[in-house]
Amino acid sequence: MRRILAVSGSVALLAAGALAGAVPAAAADDFAFDMGRDWTLMPGEGRADLGPESWYNEADGTLVYALSKKQLNDPSWAAGGVPAGLEVSLDSNCRKASTVGVFLCNADGDVSYPEVSATATAADGTTAYVGLAYAPSGTNVDKAVKEAQTAATFSEDGLHAARTVTVRSAEHVAQNTLALNTPTLKAGGSVTQSITVHAVDTGRLSIMFAPSEGQRGWEESEADIRIDSVSRGDNTSCDHTLGSLAYGEIYCDVTPGDVTIDYTLSAGAKTAAWKVDAAAVYEVYNWGTHNPETSSSFVIDSPYPVRPHHLLLARGKDGLLRSHYGTGSASQPFRDSDEIVGHGWNIYNQLTKLAPVTVQAGGGGLVGRDTSGVLWHYRTTGDWNTLAGRTKVGGGWNAYNKLAGVTDVTADGRADLLARDKSGVLWLYKGTGNNTAPFAARTKVGGGWGVYNELTGAGDVTGDGRADVLARDTSGVLWLYKGTGKAATPFAARTRVGGGWSAYRSITSPGDLTDDGRADLVVQDKSGVLWLYRATGSATAPYAARVKVTGAGDTSTISGYNTLL
Repeated sequence: MRRILAVSGSVALLAAGALAGAVPAAAADDFAFDMGRDWTLMPGEGRADLGPESWYNEADGTLVYALSKKQLNDPSWAAGGVPAGLEVSLDSNCRKASTVGVFLCNADGDVSYPEVSATATAADGTTAYVGLAYAPSGTNVDKAVKEAQTAATFSEDGLHAARTVTVRSAEHVAQNTLALNTPTLKAGGSVTQSITVHAVDTGRLSIMFAPSEGQRGWEESEADIRIDSVSRGDNTSCDHTLGSLAYGEIYCDVTPGDVTIDYTLSAGAKTAAWKVDAAAVYEVYNWGTHNPETSSSFVIDSPYPVRPHHLLLARGKDGLLRSHYGTGSASQPFRDSDEIVGHGWNIYNQLTKLAPVTVQAGGGGLVGRDTSGVLWHYRTTGDWNTLAGRTKVGGGWNAYNKLAGVTDVTADGRADLLARDKSGVLWLYKGTGNNTAPFAARTKVGGGWGVYNELTGAGDVTGDGRADVLARDTSGVLWLYKGTGKAATPFAARTRVGGGWSAYRSITSPGDLTDDGRADLVVQDKSGVLWLYRATGSATAPYAARVKVTGAGDTSTISGYNTLL
């Protein structure tokens, strides 16, 4: 990591504890640096960037790098130069000095540095000794060259440093071993887990946590699992990030020896039943793919399930289809940014999702009808690319003036489609689960549906496990058709939800947005504002009072939506 802190070098280094409490010397321009740790390279792979790991205040001068085959304490520079098996690369801001093994790099605001790599035939144990010194603009660079050549005789003062670049074979590094012990964590309790390190080499251990494969990612606000403490052996120094494991990490600097590091995790009383992966890596190589690694999984013992999160899909006037990532939080149901799913979606005059789409790109996909009456199907992919390429369902769909995906109203586990013809008759196209022929032949639901100007698959609003449908009539009254689970008669008699729904230009149910297991409703008013209606589980009063959706992304983009899915 490279960083610059625009504060006094002495104060910054002291406050950060970067130099073990020592106040660094300051250059004439107040520039100072911290080199970080030594470098270890694998033959034929990776590189060592010899520049500082961090620095303080802007530089205006020259950074002098000196490479030797022996310790940097010989003013005669008898062992100066790059050892066999190591190669040095320079960018345009660096150049070779007249002295062998010395490189001069311009430091103008930012820093520059040589890169060292190990050849594929470099011998295990090959070591270059690296000295660094800084010459502010207008000072004697030759003096800084001598200081870099003898950097081992200087203290770590922010202007001088000595490090090594060492070659280690993959076979050697494999002798460093890790073993994790990760017992179950009970919701509302705590547990001590541990990792045992057999360290042949000095390295940096890191342990990170994430939901196990097959689960969705967690939101920071919901992963109420914390790293409370870390204890370690004498040859180890550790630290850890506090708070949710969504961003939690344990990291330790380990010197050779055997050590067991214990860490305590705690979980909130309502933490869901996650399966969690603890992944540990012991970084001997600063760069490369052969560092020792291990992983172990554990579960949160909890009665609360991990509920799926859903996407709100929305088409704009610009023809872009965007997705808003559901968080499961009623106070902020979507993340504060959107993602573009695709372009050119204005070719469809009817567009509907077949079932809620999860953040893991699961669900029933979408269908769109183009202006020639051809219906196209987009299935979900189950990966980062939400929708697969379209497949043709067939022509003749201009016979319908409304299409509505309604999740699974036939209780067979497949997403279904409703289509209303121009005479007001409603037809059911039962889902088949076949991507190339997604619907069976239509069956008639009934007539009289022409009184509605909006039909929306509502998901399971009433909490009985069956998918329901919402219909808004031309006077603005919203009606609920409770699902029966029967293909022949899919809906019970309608019940009135309430009036005033003509205020909304688009209505959709993206799924459960509030982590209570009920399908919620999102609407957009005529000024472009999004509102959330949280489902109650009651058939007579299915939704709580609306709440304005904030923080979902750019307001001007959202106000340009013409279709919510």
